[in-house]
Amino acid sequence: MSSTQAKSLRKVGLDFGFISGAEWLIIIAAFMGRFLLQFYQTSIGSLGLAFSMNSFEVGIGFALFTIAFAVAAFLMRTFKPSQLRTVEIISLALLGITMPLYIFAKGFVEVYTLMIIDGFITGLVMDSFMTMAGMASKDQSKRQVEQASFSFWVALALIAAPFVTGYLLHLGIKEIFLIFAVMAFVAIPFVISLRGKYSLQYMEAKGHKGNASISSLFKNRQFNWAVIAAFAYTIPFYIIFSYGVIYGGVLGLSATTVFYLFAAMFVGDVVTRFIIRLKSPIVNRRPYMVFAVTIALISAVFLALSSVSLAFFVFAFLIAAIPDGIAWTLGIQIANTTFKPEEIGTSTSFFSSSMMIMSVLMPLVGYMFSVKYLGFSTTLWIFVAITAIFFIWELLLRPVKVSTPQESKDSKA
Repeated sequence: MSSTQAKSLRKVGLDFGFISGAEWLIIIAAFMGRFLLQFYQTSIGSLGLAFSMNSFEVGIGFALFTIAFAVAAFLMRTFKPSQLRTVEIISLALLGITMPLYIFAKGFVEVYTLMIIDGFITGLVMDSFMTMAGMASKDQSKRQVEQASFSFWVALALIAAPFVTGYLLHLGIKEIFLIFAVMAFVAIPFVISLRGKYSLQYMEAKGHKGNASISSLFKNRQFNWAVIAAFAYTIPFYIIFSYGVIYGGVLGLSATTVFYLFAAMFVGDVVTRFIIRLKSPIVNRRPYMVFAVTIALISAVFLALSSVSLAFFVFAFLIAAIPDGIAWTLGIQIANTTFKPEEIGTSTSFFSSSMMIMSVLMPLVGYMFSVKYLGFSTTLWIFVAITAIFFIWELLLRPVKVSTPQESKDSKA
């Protein structure tokens, strides 16, 4: 194979000599885990309606799910790298067992309890996958490419999950939980195979000392860019997740149509992840972060204008996931490649948890105001203002060069 052909394959993650076998095992298993998380996040509204919840009660359920997810992601920093495989196997098994229980749930208490349990479990599942992704290699630049490859290939689940859900919705939302639960068990053998020559390498390197304090992470300017960008883009992103089916119904769209819009929305996510994949490793990430928060602000404005025209609602869907493809991918790269080995578990966990802060507050506060006080339109304009604050904050973080531990090491090499 020519060097040009090898480079092309490498850029799309098809060079099996460059994208390691361990990384591919993680990608395949994580695709199934991400499919289930995406299904959960996009179907909570429909699930709530199946139990006769109003929009505020659905908002509480979504908030409980994401709080539990964030708690799990934060606790992941306490696990050693050698424990991640075991955590993943147990979590996938528990997820497969608990998902079908919605068929037997009768009241709000049971539904909320399951949402909390599964939110916590999916937090463990996805954060351990994110921590493992890119950890199959010791070379820093290679890990960036592997991390971007993980982000791109797993992102295909973002499109597949809502599309398949919309197609199967006639079977009943609770029954779909039973069907999809099988994927958790299918993923387990791939995780079990992460041993021997397919075991993690970088995270098991000598000198791994454990955890780092969260405050120490913010000495890294790139990490600051990533967290602020995450705060900004998750506002319209998770409003659409939680409001989508309900607000779409107010505008005259069926639940199936909204699920198809979810699938279309994540095309932008996958495309931007693919672009990041082609450009990795990326040295100057700030312009990408600024672009991500700009699109997030535009998406928030379109969402607020939905009451004027249904076209704005559709436009908001079509661009809302683009910042996720950029900021999430680069944020995970930053968390995995610009810190010392002992800091990576903490940086990855906190970045994942930080994204959940807005995903909890926005739906809960939004439903409270939209249902009880202000109505949808005014509430959405408030979200525009909050997004604008983070947009300005991101712009004010000047591109001062901060030499990370890994960059310092590389410069001396």
